[in-house]
Parts: sequence; C-alpha cells; structure tokens
Amino acid sequence: MKDLERLIKNCMEELEAAGLKPGQIRAWRVNERALSRWGQCRRNADGTYNIEIAKRLLTDPRITDEACKETILHEILHTCPGCMKHTGQWKQYAELLNARYGYHIKRVTKGEEKGVENYEVKSRPVKYIFTCEVCGAVIRRKRESKFTRNYRQYRCGRCGGRFQRATVTIR
Repeated sequence: MKDLERLIKNCMEELEAAGLKPGQIRAWRVNERALSRWGQCRRNADGTYNIEIAKRLLTDPRITDEACKETILHEILHTCPGCMKHTGQWKQYAELLNARYGYHIKRVTKGEEKGVENYEVKSRPVKYIFTCEVCGAVIRRKRESKFTRNYRQYRCGRCGGRFQRATVTIR
C-alpha cells in the first residue's frame, strides 16, 4: 500500500511552492467502500474539511504515486476559498498545478487515465425499483433512503401518479 502520509506531505509542499494556501483539513480517511470515486472532500460546519481517498487508489500496484497525488491535490484544492465546485478558481488552480508539475488534474478521471487498462468501475446492484402507476416512469435506487421507505408519500414528477414497488431479484 502506498504511503498516504508521505504523498500528502509532498502535495502540501508542492501547493506551498506554487503559492496556494489550502483550507484547514481536520481529517484524512481511507475509504474502503468507495466504488465509483477516487476521493471526496467534505466541508464541516466549522469551516474545516475532511478528505477521503479510495483504498483502491492506494492499493492497486498499477496506479503510480503521481496518479495518487493528482487525486490528493484535486481534493486539497477543494479546501481553497471558493473552490468547492470544479469551476472558476478551482479550475485555475488545477491548471496552474498541471502546468507547473505536469499533472493532469481535472474534474473526472477514468481508470485508464490512472494507468489501469480495462479498468471496471464496480457498482452496487439496484435493490429498489419503483414504477409510476400512471405513466410508467421507472425509478431505481441502490440504497435505502427516505424515498424507498416512504414511496407512497411521493408522487411522480412527470404526471403526479403514485408509485408501485417492483420485486427485485439480486444476483
């Protein structure tokens, strides 16, 4: 497994050398359950940030340290003022780091761009399927939510009809 602390330290040094000042990061976490994302930055109520990095990014031997650093930097950039979205200032900072260090930091990165050929994004199976009784619109959900628990209280956005729950066979 790659040394996350070393990679973070290296990324922070590169940000400082580029003249960028990230926000206060309260915690770093390796997310063992993330299936479709490389990382995530969450802003806390007190203005600090928590950053998660997908375990598969750190454990897959085909993914280089540079590819890991691109994801780490991507998430750290979200902590800079006005950078929670992938537009404006965030995009300018990403372009600055790309030009300065030869990275390819961008909004979305596929497995092939991380150096993994034939990379498959794993996903959870659909557990819940609901159909509108009037227009037949289908809603699929992979996780339990307010909607899946209380679907009778919701109406179809297209026609206003009620939803019927379908039986799902999970393979």
